[in-house]
Amino acid sequence: VIAVGVAIGVGLHAISHLTCDFPRLLHATDAEYEPMKQFFGDKRPNNYWWFVKGTEGWTGVVMVVLMAIAFVLAQPWFRRNRFNHLPKPLKKLTGFNAFWYSHHLFVIYCLHALHHSWLLSLPHQQVVQEN
Repeated sequence: VIAVGVAIGVGLHAISHLTCDFPRLLHATDAEYEPMKQFFGDKRPNNYWWFVKGTEGWTGVVMVVLMAIAFVLAQPWFRRNRFNHLPKPLKKLTGFNAFWYSHHLFVIYCLHALHHSWLLSLPHQQVVQEN
C-alpha cells in the first residue's frame, strides 16, 4: 500500500513538472520569465532536454528508475520466484534476494534525493534571505 502511494506521488510530481512547470517556462514571455532568471539563469531554457541534463533533472530520473526497479522486484510474482516465463539465466534475477537487494538501492535513492532537493532549496533560501 505504501509503495503504491509513493508511486502515485512520484507520478503526480513528474506529471506536474512535465505538463505544467516546464511548458510554462519554455513558452513564457520575457516579462513572465524575468522573475525566474534568479533560479534558471539569464538564458531561458529552450527544450525539455535542458531540464533533464541539469543536476536536478538527472537525479530525478535516477530516483524514478531506482524506485521502479524496487517496485517491480517487490511484486509477489517476482519476490516469490513465480515468474516462470523467463530464461534460466534471467530467472536467477528474481526471488526474495532480488527483492531484498533492490530495496538496498534506497541508500542511493536517498543520496540522490538529498542532492536533488539541496540544489532546489539553497538558491531559494538565498533569495529569501536577501529580501
